[in-house]
Amino acid sequence: MENSKNQIIANRKRLFSHPDWNSYKFQLQNRIKAKDLENFFLLNPEEKEGIENSIRLNVGTTPYYLSLSDPFDLNCPIRKTIVPRKEEAIFSPEESIDPLHEERLSPVKGLTRMYKDRVLLFSNHECSVYCRHCMRGRKVSYSSEKPTVENLNECLTYIEGNSDITDVVISGGDPLNLTDGKVDYILGKLEMIPHVKICRIGTRNPVTLPMRITSNLCKIIENHNNDSLSIFCNTQFNHKKECTKEAKEAVLKLIKAGVSVGNQCVILKGINDNGETMLALHQKLLEMRVRAYYMYDPELIPGSRHFRTPFAKGFEILSYMRGKIGGMGIPQFVTDLPGGGGKVTMTPDWYLGFHRQTRYHLFQSAMAGTYHISPEPVGSPYDSTYKEVDPKLWEKVYSHVSKV
Repeated sequence: MENSKNQIIANRKRLFSHPDWNSYKFQLQNRIKAKDLENFFLLNPEEKEGIENSIRLNVGTTPYYLSLSDPFDLNCPIRKTIVPRKEEAIFSPEESIDPLHEERLSPVKGLTRMYKDRVLLFSNHECSVYCRHCMRGRKVSYSSEKPTVENLNECLTYIEGNSDITDVVISGGDPLNLTDGKVDYILGKLEMIPHVKICRIGTRNPVTLPMRITSNLCKIIENHNNDSLSIFCNTQFNHKKECTKEAKEAVLKLIKAGVSVGNQCVILKGINDNGETMLALHQKLLEMRVRAYYMYDPELIPGSRHFRTPFAKGFEILSYMRGKIGGMGIPQFVTDLPGGGGKVTMTPDWYLGFHRQTRYHLFQSAMAGTYHISPEPVGSPYDSTYKEVDPKLWEKVYSHVSKV
């Protein structure tokens, strides 16, 4: 029998008032699974179908992250991140289980090498929350993908044997779902490899399980964050509802351990795919001392067509944000090229071209929409390399253009 609104409210109140609420172990041990969602949401038919038929990723959320969601609002951004919808059961023709070819670019199991100087280390197969837009549904939440100690040591041996690798991204799953001892072990091994200078921890726990950022964990990270190894943290806040007091406390603990925290959001249809929502998110992030890093175009993973947006949405968002927030709050809009081509930066076209006769470049202000010119240096050998400005546009705007 389906739970009533009153029952759902009572179930939530009982869970959220548990005396061990602030323990990350309680949060992990009491993750809400697919069969439990009806106790905490008034589900509609599309969600029930999604829960039953999801094709690529298990369902799970911490009680904490659940508490950020609305049990009765189908448009709640957190709810859309937690609860599958029927579209997730559709494998569209353009989609791929591994669109970035991470497995093909894996020299040893558990390691992807797409760039000469960087590798991606898959340290874990578990996450605190299995976000419905997750690009690694082929790996996370399934015990068959759990890296063994032997796998991990093979990866570390490979890194040690390739001196051009200077930067290691630790990902998963979520690496901070590992025990403190395992985190200490991995960071200690990387610290001992002379050519590894940078370590980036990719974790969503500041968003989905801020209780995991304990004083002991931060002490471990701080011990390895030294002259030999510089440690950074990149997380993923996608909506301002995720920017809670608890999340800010977790971020500040990492910062006090000497770790710079950056954010890599994903543009998600119906969640954050407009300028106002993205601006509000990044304003909150700056208040939390989190710098914008990337804004991703969603990957072509199975069952994700309902999350994806046109490229133009990214340009619209950046154009809207420019002039309304400081530069450190504006992310780079990037897409990870299918087939293992790596990341490319996408930008709105604020550069309109070069007028060869006057040797001026023409720009349009992202902030005001006005036109502006800037001269090419005298003696520059690059005149012929610039795209030529549209003659009709130049004739139209030149007499009104903002000059020095």
